[in-house]
Amino acid sequence: MQMQANEHIGEAAELYAAGQLDAAEIAAIEAHASACEACLRRLGEAEETVLALERVNKPLAPPAATNVLPFARRQISPWWLLPAMAAALLVGMLWPRAQPQHNVAMLAMVNGHFSHAQFAGTGPKAKVLYARDRSWYYVIVAGTGRYDVYGVAGDNRASLGSTNAAGSTSELFVKNKERFDHLELRDGSGAMETATIR
Repeated sequence: MQMQANEHIGEAAELYAAGQLDAAEIAAIEAHASACEACLRRLGEAEETVLALERVNKPLAPPAATNVLPFARRQISPWWLLPAMAAALLVGMLWPRAQPQHNVAMLAMVNGHFSHAQFAGTGPKAKVLYARDRSWYYVIVAGTGRYDVYGVAGDNRASLGSTNAAGSTSELFVKNKERFDHLELRDGSGAMETATIR
């Protein structure tokens, strides 16, 4: 895929979002999008679509086979079942629940302007979406491996946390007040990949 100087990204946005382009093509698209607001928006829409499709297409686990017999066949009286269910419902309603990370990240993206960068290096395919004001970073890695994420600004390096498995990806959403030049994706042996924050 060769892009001409004045050519918009067009259908290449979906290929970019799906990680189907080589390094030269990615560089050409990112260079163009950095100066073209319409194409930057097009890339964002394509990435949102790819993320939504990944979430919808997660395979459902088959129901586990069980040898447990119903209450009546096991000769157990379920007199305690109704009060236990009522108590569980009440506790579930009152217990504070944390919102899943990807929901928080999606809300941040919907309510603000963001950019993205591809990680490059020896590790798995990975991308970071980030607020243009650098107030949050959302790292998405292909596969379910756990990786440490560091923000680097000049000579300073700050741990942002570790990715956690979420379906077919591993993700980390972090709100942050520091501005970073790039992010590092690490496993136990050191930096595997970096993404430049523009």
